[in-house]
Amino acid sequence: MLETAVITGASSGVGKSLAIQLSDAGYKVVLAARSENKLNAIAEEIQTKGGNCLVVPTDVSQPEQINNLKVRTLEYGDVFVVINNAGLGKFCKIEDVTLEDWNRQLDVNLRASFLVSQAFIPGMKQREKGMLVFMNSVAGKKGYPYSAAYVASKFGMRGLADSMREELRENNIKVISIHPGAVDTPFWDETGVNFPREEMLDTSTLAQSIMHAIQSPGNFTVEELVVRRTAGDF
Repeated sequence: MLETAVITGASSGVGKSLAIQLSDAGYKVVLAARSENKLNAIAEEIQTKGGNCLVVPTDVSQPEQINNLKVRTLEYGDVFVVINNAGLGKFCKIEDVTLEDWNRQLDVNLRASFLVSQAFIPGMKQREKGMLVFMNSVAGKKGYPYSAAYVASKFGMRGLADSMREELRENNIKVISIHPGAVDTPFWDETGVNFPREEMLDTSTLAQSIMHAIQSPGNFTVEELVVRRTAGDF
């Protein structure tokens, strides 16, 4: 029986690379993101190579859509891997942060990670096997200027993962936090930040490192993985 992996934010960037690499490794993959057209294109690529996948259009800022993701996924298969990859950031001076921007980043980056994980933990407990992967950021370990809401959401995600890890050890559920530096993805397209894209981390290579952590055998686990370009943060 093939194991199932759920990936939020699967329509582009690291999520897309992980979806393809997980499928290549033999997982059934559930693709969740807002853009159904992009998800369908990735699904076609996976299916052309003989892989199995399910497309579930999902806005993770909406709890009812996360519940739909849960229902559709559990009909598709038993979930062994959950990758909380959906995320967004808006960068500006602290006095310019609106309540709407604050709530949006906390809802997508932090609350959704909690709700998506919570949806599939009972099954993992029942099978005494599972893995929760949190796509965090170096901003989850260190504060950066003009990033108050984003940093707060990522510090919160780190705390959430740390707490879950300690709680779920006895159930043989692994919890992995990934802390990459800037990655060349569409995340940066509308942020107004002008870091040189050619110097950012490559999505496929980063996904390979994450796959190594996911495929750690037996009782071996990578609890935190920090990945930066050699020259350090921008």
